Amino acid sequence: MMEILNVQNVKKVYQSRRGAKVEALNDINFTVKKGEYIAIMGESGSGKSTLLNILASLDDVTEGEVMLEGVNYKHIKNDELAAFRRQHLGFVFQDFNLLDQFSLKDNIFLPLVLAGLSVKEMNAKIKELASTLEIEHILEKYPYEVSGGQQQRAAVARALITSPSLILADEPTGALDSRSAQELLDLFARFHKAGQTIIMVTHSVYAASKAGRVLFIKDGKINSEIHKTDMDEDITQQIFDMQSAAVAKRSIL
Repeated sequence: MMEILNVQNVKKVYQSRRGAKVEALNDINFTVKKGEYIAIMGESGSGKSTLLNILASLDDVTEGEVMLEGVNYKHIKNDELAAFRRQHLGFVFQDFNLLDQFSLKDNIFLPLVLAGLSVKEMNAKIKELASTLEIEHILEKYPYEVSGGQQQRAAVARALITSPSLILADEPTGALDSRSAQELLDLFARFHKAGQTIIMVTHSVYAASKAGRVLFIKDGKINSEIHKTDMDEDITQQIFDMQSAAVAKRSIL
């Protein structure tokens, strides 16, 4: 498979109000092939959210490089960043990030409106996607009129409607009940099988077990990872074992 994302020697240092330097990431290296489904796990404060923000081009690196489909983030001008995100990245958030004053349909259309597509083009794009996500019957409703699971499906539609190179999902099951979470993960698996590249940050062992590769971040570094030999393999116990080993090591220290 073709390499789609390359993260090389990434370091991120923040400066506190008192002038102290805080190292959030240090020497992060990994590549992602087109069509991969990757989960990133780590404790709060481990650096996983910082990494996701950097991959989303929402934060700059202190050192190192991030390249998506051969485009180095450092070479993207500030006034071109928004267009770059619309063209290459799709976002799925824990709290959905839907606008209550817009219908679900208009929320999904938003990135296409910003890209300047016509109504005819937008309607053509949403038809099959809404059917796959089983939300065609609620497109005219507003976010506050539907369930959390339905809101997240609309958010997934918004992320996918631009046919992005990469989906970045930040705790996508965090605000969902168990049934809605399972349905969302089934949809992710379906889109992944169709060739969509996905990177998901999650605390959920179950959610992470659905990915093909799991990266574990600790103290700003990737300290281990798990690969599936095939997508039907159950790696739940391996993830639990990896987390238990990390807890045990921390207790000793």
